Order: sequence, then structure tokens, then C-alpha cells
Amino acid sequence: MLRAMVTILCGLGAMLLYSGSFVATKHGLAVGLSGFDVMMLRYAAGGVVAALLLARIGLGGLSAGRIAALAALGGAPYFTAQVVGVGWSSASHAAVLNPGGTVVFATLLGWFVLRDMPGRGALAALPLLLGGLLLISGASFGGTALWGDAVLLMSGIQWALYGTLLRRWGVSGLRAACIISAFSLPVVPLHAVLEGWQGIAAHPSESLLQALFQGIAVGVLANALYSHCYAVMGPGRAAIFPPLVPVLGTLLAALVLAEAISATQIGGMALVVGGMLLAGLWRSPVWQVKRQSG
Repeated sequence: MLRAMVTILCGLGAMLLYSGSFVATKHGLAVGLSGFDVMMLRYAAGGVVAALLLARIGLGGLSAGRIAALAALGGAPYFTAQVVGVGWSSASHAAVLNPGGTVVFATLLGWFVLRDMPGRGALAALPLLLGGLLLISGASFGGTALWGDAVLLMSGIQWALYGTLLRRWGVSGLRAACIISAFSLPVVPLHAVLEGWQGIAAHPSESLLQALFQGIAVGVLANALYSHCYAVMGPGRAAIFPPLVPVLGTLLAALVLAEAISATQIGGMALVVGGMLLAGLWRSPVWQVKRQSG
């Protein structure tokens, strides 16, 4: 009983931190940090901690090519897409489009790449998810926000590919979290050469907040918490947690950033959350339906 409660708390804590990441990014950009500043601060702090952990647990025999693929899909390029998308769009859009896109494409990739037949709930959820994503992005049609929404969806595809490769290659969640942070450390010297330290020096308190929250709390702790939850509960039961990200992210964006939310966006968010819950809770495989009907 105690272990189950701890596992649930781990899942809830991870979702709260993931939701806060979008809001923290938007806040940093609004204060005056550049997107490159935010990205560098994330990996300067989290990358060092991850590298120390990785030195203890090892690479698990992964080849250089697989390490590069994981780092590209879940590391600095992935976070770059998030930062650009949030900068052009909004934190509330990001909190829905990123996880919603992940669920859609993870379902399709699992089906076609891993030969993991989706349940009836996953298939029924796809139209809801796609409709919700179109409603949310359609509310900003014609402006820069549309491009931001497109980039946020692309980041969801990246994360879906990352998760698919984790399952295919049998990489543990903690090791993967350490790899994507530690192997993103080259962002730090690159930032020094291309942009310098002026923006960070001009906003020391915000920079410290970004380093601690984005780098340690989200980059290492949230990934470790959800990895534990995923390992204990399994992918089916752990799928009940991601639908919390759109809800928490939207609420945090409204409370912290005072972002306005239209009725159309609320309708889209409701469809996305409903679709994610349907996919996570209704797990009966399709082949059982075919066998019973036959």
C-alpha cells in the first residue's frame, strides 16, 4: 500500500514539474533571457548532475549511434523545439500540444514500429486528440503563434520517437534521462562562443531559477520520478498521468503568466485531455474485439 502511494506521488510530482517547465520557459523569455540562455542554463546544471550519475551507473552497453539518437531526440534539440515553440506561441498551448502530439504519434509508432497493437481506447482517442489539437492551433491561425504550435507538435513527435527507441532498445528511464542531459553539455561552450554571458549576467536571479528548475527539477528529478512510476506501474497504468499536463500547464500559465484562454482553446484542451484519458484507461486490445465478433 505504501509503495503504491509513493509511486502515485512520484507520477503526480513528475507531471507537475513537466507542466511547470513550459511556464518557466515562457517566464524566462518574458524577463529578458534568450531562448539560448534558457537552454544553456538547463544543461549547465542538469548536465553536470546527469554526468556524475552516469559515471556511476554506466552507459549500459549502448553504442555511440544509439546514444547520439537518444540525445538528439530527447536532449538539446528537443528542448530547443520547446523553447522556440513557447516563444512563438504560449505556455498553455505548449502544455497541450506537446503531450497531445506525443500520445498521437507514440500510438502510431508503437503500432507500426514496435508491432504493439493499440487498445480500443487508443484508437478511439485519436480522432479526439487530432480534433483538439486542430482547435487549439486553429485559434491562432495566420500568425507567428501558428508556427509556434507547429514546432510544439514537432517536439511531441520527437519525444514519441525517443520513447519508442527506449522501448525497442530496452534502455532504463534513469539511464536515458542521464544520457540526454549529459550529452547535451556541449551546449554550454557553444553558448559562450555564440552568445556570451551578457543576458545571464543581466538577470542573475532568473538565471539561477532556470538552472535549478529546468536543469535539476525537470531535467533530472522529473524524468527519474516518472521513470520509477513507469517501471513499477507499467506503461498501461502509468498512462493515466500524462493527461494531467495539459490541465496543470494551462492553470499554471493562467495563474503565473496571466495568459488568456479562449472558449475554442478550452474546448480543444477538453478534447485532448479526454482523448488522453481514454487512451490511458481503456486498454482492451483490438484483436479481442475481432475474435469476439467472429
